[in-house]
Amino acid sequence: MRKSIRALSLIAMIICATIIIRHYFSYHEVTGQLEEAKQMMAKDKLSTLQQQNANIIGWLALENSRLDNPVLQTSDNDFYLKHNYLDEKSRGGSIFADFRNEVMEDRHTIFYGHVLRNGTMFGNLPKFREQAYAEAHPVFYYETNDKKYALHVFAAYETTTEFYYIETEFTDETYAQFLSEIQQRSDIEMSVQMTVADKMATFSTCTTSQNDKERFVVHVKIVELEKQEVE
Repeated sequence: MRKSIRALSLIAMIICATIIIRHYFSYHEVTGQLEEAKQMMAKDKLSTLQQQNANIIGWLALENSRLDNPVLQTSDNDFYLKHNYLDEKSRGGSIFADFRNEVMEDRHTIFYGHVLRNGTMFGNLPKFREQAYAEAHPVFYYETNDKKYALHVFAAYETTTEFYYIETEFTDETYAQFLSEIQQRSDIEMSVQMTVADKMATFSTCTTSQNDKERFVVHVKIVELEKQEVE
């Protein structure tokens, strides 16, 4: 009996160790791939990256965090869940824009990405439930070949897919209702003012819960920067 228990314990330990090793190497792989992309971005902006993959549409970053990523967009919201910016299969996937969006031009642009425990991708997004973290990281930046945007955080909360926060079509009335709803749900209070005349973006990620319907969401106000502010 004791031998059987020991054997089962050993098997369990081996399985756990294998899972940990796989996660370590997958995170290491993601980190290496992103570092290569960052080096190209720093040297040649987006142009070189776009020569490698035309689906790269921009770059998203958050100061004092590990979020510093190319952003992709294709004809669905599934492909880049499991593919990197070179269209290679990857557990970490990519940061990508909703296929329905004309990014930064629509009233509501939506970005998706995985929560990775090493802080890459949207790994730090759930920290925005903490007021202190939100105040220390109030602005994301999104850059294209010819434009740059400051994305000011104004709401963050955990929800489920039963709340349809990824709506892209609005009237003035439904947009006002949507803004009111998400601000009521928010765990944080920021000084950013939103009106129906303002555009917004949403960052959406799964939580570490076993519930596949749970999401963590951060909403930001889109502000296009003037040319002198970009340089």
